[in-house]
Amino acid sequence: MAVAARLAKMTHIQCFAHSLNLASQKALKIPQVSRLLGRIKRVTAFFRRSAIASHQLKLKQEQLQLPKHKLITDVVTRWNSSYDMTERFLEQQPAICAALLSNEVRKNEKDIFTLSEADISCAEEVLKALKPMKDATLLMSEESTPTLSLIAPLRAKLIMAAEHSPNDSETSKDIKSKVGLKRGNCFSYHILMMVSQPSASHLKRN
Repeated sequence: MAVAARLAKMTHIQCFAHSLNLASQKALKIPQVSRLLGRIKRVTAFFRRSAIASHQLKLKQEQLQLPKHKLITDVVTRWNSSYDMTERFLEQQPAICAALLSNEVRKNEKDIFTLSEADISCAEEVLKALKPMKDATLLMSEESTPTLSLIAPLRAKLIMAAEHSPNDSETSKDIKSKVGLKRGNCFSYHILMMVSQPSASHLKRN
């Protein structure tokens, strides 16, 4: 289709959702981020494999009055599943720690693995840095929305979100560098679509 468009001298506009996915996948491949995801996945796999640990997790969720949510394991083809896995892990982290420290688990299980305080801090930084990409991905997936008209304001928001700040950690800086979007040749077409669909222009102000 892109070849046909070139032959017809038509402007080809790359799928923005695909661009979001590619940029986010690059961020997930940063060594410290990839290592963190592997550690979280090891913990979630342990609870999925161990009936004792899973039962203890449910008990601790109730005792700590946490949402009775299941842990999530990411899927390679969906970058936001890694975001969801990390977010759910942080939500349930008090219950996870309590379950892993319980006598029932320590007495019956050998392959017990926990994350360090540094890992937890890194996970929080990863979520914060990738939150704009997550929000944009969800918005672009709404079928009832005229997605092309959303691209210009979304790009503007993402470009601003990717700017480095003095308080950024090295991990945050690395992520922002990977997901940073630049104004391409088709940017003016996105502006035109935004003007023709003024309902999307509110994104510039949020």
